Amino acid sequence: MNVIFMGTPEFAVPSLSFLAKSRYNVVAVVTQPDRPKGRSKRPCPSPVKIKALELGWEILQPANVNDEPVIKQLKRYAPDFIVVVAFGQLLSSRIIDIPRFKCINIHSSLLPKYRGAAPINWAIIKGETMSGVTSMVMTLKMDAGDIIAQKSASIFPDENAGELEKRLSFMGAELLLETLDSIATETARYKKQEEEKVTFAPKLKKEDGLISWSEKTQEIHNRIRGVTPVPGAYAFYNKNNLLETRKRIILLKTRIHEGCRMHESIIPGTVVETATCGIHVATLDGFICITQLQPEGKRAMDAQDFIRGYKVASQDIFTA
Repeated sequence: MNVIFMGTPEFAVPSLSFLAKSRYNVVAVVTQPDRPKGRSKRPCPSPVKIKALELGWEILQPANVNDEPVIKQLKRYAPDFIVVVAFGQLLSSRIIDIPRFKCINIHSSLLPKYRGAAPINWAIIKGETMSGVTSMVMTLKMDAGDIIAQKSASIFPDENAGELEKRLSFMGAELLLETLDSIATETARYKKQEEEKVTFAPKLKKEDGLISWSEKTQEIHNRIRGVTPVPGAYAFYNKNNLLETRKRIILLKTRIHEGCRMHESIIPGTVVETATCGIHVATLDGFICITQLQPEGKRAMDAQDFIRGYKVASQDIFTA
């Protein structure tokens, strides 16, 4: 059976790899155009394009997949399925109606929760302990199609978005093949989404990574995990609480010490002490231990290296 695959980021690569070893025939791979990257701003191919080149498959990179010439080309492939995994462009009804069977999407949440562009990030930010992947029939309404199958996974207490995404990418690849097989053998069961249970996960902005220390410890820990590695968690370090010493710091890893309480007079963001585990910073209801961080323009480092290099002491402060 012929498949057109649409995907762009690293999350979609395992699905493409699994298709390569399956009984399905990938007739074309559609991915986003090469984008400028890094300081050089040189155009770079997407992870899906790199994999497709390795596999020797035909690649399309339309600026707008819904343009008439692109639609005509997709129809010429006569696909049985179109598979969409984090492609990055909305599809028109004319594309959704092309395949003989279905246009299938693999989404990285347990729908109907966390429809949208950043489901993994927001699940962690919101303190969820479970996540997963869903295969669904594509419709014009975003992530609102009938559910075909789901796989669930626990979210580990210190797991960040990048780590969870990697795990879910392979679960999604397994689910994709199971879904295609069930449709091809007419054993698939379709389930309407419960609209009253819908939540949304909008695309993250850079400012979503700015840490507010006046929140509870668990909320801060969840946000840092949820925006790592992209767009990244950050705050500003002020030596001796002086604005002229202000340095932007990327926060990479934190740890929670259960049962810790701070005196009400301590301002959230204040360095309480430095310890072997890292830098203890006051929060609304206790303190959080920063274990790994990265000064802007510098390498990532363990907290101990930062403590020594910047002579971190009590009463220094992290601000938003």
